Amino acid sequence: MLVTRGDTDLSYRQVLKKAGRVFAGVVLLGGQSACSVPLLNASASGDTKTVLSLLQEGHDANESFPFVGTRPLTLAAAYGHAETARVLLDAGADVNAEDLTGWTALHAGAFKGDAPIVSLLLERGARPRTAHWFLESPLSIAKRLDHKDLLELLRRAP
Repeated sequence: MLVTRGDTDLSYRQVLKKAGRVFAGVVLLGGQSACSVPLLNASASGDTKTVLSLLQEGHDANESFPFVGTRPLTLAAAYGHAETARVLLDAGADVNAEDLTGWTALHAGAFKGDAPIVSLLLERGARPRTAHWFLESPLSIAKRLDHKDLLELLRRAP
């Protein structure tokens, strides 16, 4: 099959070869972020119905924003959307997934001071990590922010 451009006939293979050099990065990076954005947005806003719909359409509960690795579960935890977090976990979201900085959904829940979120994440296997020189543990975050109701939960966690 030929593509006509002015006075030049190009095969699709030639067009793809030429365009591929220019657009390969855009398709790979832009496509990935464009695909994950709806699920990330729905998770952050607590729109559980849309999250369910997107998952049924083939979105992966572990999609992440390129480069930084922010995942839907972390956003749901950060904004206190327990039902959305539960749906994501039921769909296979990795409860211990880290972003580029090492931040997890448990860090986000501890930062928010959300006991139901923290409890849910711990029940589903979240591991409170020890602190590093560059990253506080969820327990350290809860202490620093005076989230007293989380301290016992996080201390009892394996």
